[in-house]
Amino acid sequence: MKPPVLFLEQQAWRAGGQRVLEDVLDALVEDFEPLVAFPEDGPFAAALRSRNIETLFYPLGSYRPGRKSWGEMVGFVGCSVACGLQLARVIARRGIRLIYINGPRCLPAGVLAARLTRTPSVFHLHRALTRKSDLLIAARAAAHVTKIVAVSQAAAASLVGANPNLASVMQVLYNPLRRPPSAHSSVAADSRLPAQLSPGGGPTVGMVGRITPQKGQMILLRAAAQLRDRWPNLEIVFVGAPEEKSREDAAYLDGLKSAAAELGLESNVTWAGYQSDPGPYYASLDLLALPSIESEGLPMVALEAMTWRVPAVASYWPGTAEIIRDGANGLLVAPGDERALAGALERVLRDDTLRAHLKLGAGASLDERFSPEVFRRQIHALVSNLIGSSRDTRHTTEKEVEARA
Repeated sequence: MKPPVLFLEQQAWRAGGQRVLEDVLDALVEDFEPLVAFPEDGPFAAALRSRNIETLFYPLGSYRPGRKSWGEMVGFVGCSVACGLQLARVIARRGIRLIYINGPRCLPAGVLAARLTRTPSVFHLHRALTRKSDLLIAARAAAHVTKIVAVSQAAAASLVGANPNLASVMQVLYNPLRRPPSAHSSVAADSRLPAQLSPGGGPTVGMVGRITPQKGQMILLRAAAQLRDRWPNLEIVFVGAPEEKSREDAAYLDGLKSAAAELGLESNVTWAGYQSDPGPYYASLDLLALPSIESEGLPMVALEAMTWRVPAVASYWPGTAEIIRDGANGLLVAPGDERALAGALERVLRDDTLRAHLKLGAGASLDERFSPEVFRRQIHALVSNLIGSSRDTRHTTEKEVEARA
């Protein structure tokens, strides 16, 4: 019988952390029995069920990005306690051998469940934490996990800086990247070019990812407005959509469309929406823009763009700088500085030699750190070792969970 592993996911739609979780599941499903818990149902949960991976739900509530009010934080603590108790009963009833916590939002509940059942736990950190409240909660809760996997040195440093003792259980494991088979075929790329885009027009700059204030789409629009006189045919492509239940994201998209009209960019902007396969859009880009106004752990879209030899102009964040080397495979600018972003975009667009140099650098940047085979091998070894080390531990019963609670 395969050892059962409980995965705690903090959102039900697919983004960077969820794509990585799919690779974790691929690495483990042959030898372990996964059970994935979500705070609500959604497209990512449905996709896992279509693969015959069992899912369940725990009442953590909807995820809202950005700063939280004191009331929201107090409510989150109460929800986390209730969820931890519920999950502890599941662990005892199902004989779970390991808890895999895929993100900081579900960390307190996962730690409580692990402690009540004396089950080993892994915390996968997908971003560099910068807010004091996030760091305080995560650093204290992470002190009780068995192992931490961070997606970058910057993500690891953010947590270790708040609690140096965590260095002893920290492992940096870069996100795996699946190289598309047609990424370097110009014929394939041209034949799959999205209908909205016009090959042979002006230069194309794009963003790929969720439409949300933290990603900085407004910064790109304002930078593009500064370039329009010199490049009247400049094309700006936004691939992505607001989170389905986020009023903040929806209002932000409305504001972006209004701003595009006010800046005279309506005819220059393509709103492509969510794309399950963004490959054809990457193939159409001259540059990827990553004007994030909050810290990135390891931006997956930059890695994906590199498979198409598309360089990036990005906000400087430590995690981003681990993969984008200024002047080698992209350019880095100060976060939130639209003038600096416009200057960097102009520098690349007007200099054919620099653009060719950055394209070559982007194509040569994907080394073994990002190999799916290396990632899966290391994840499998980590989980096997943790489950193996707990093999002789007596399993906690539901009655014991209730007594400890």
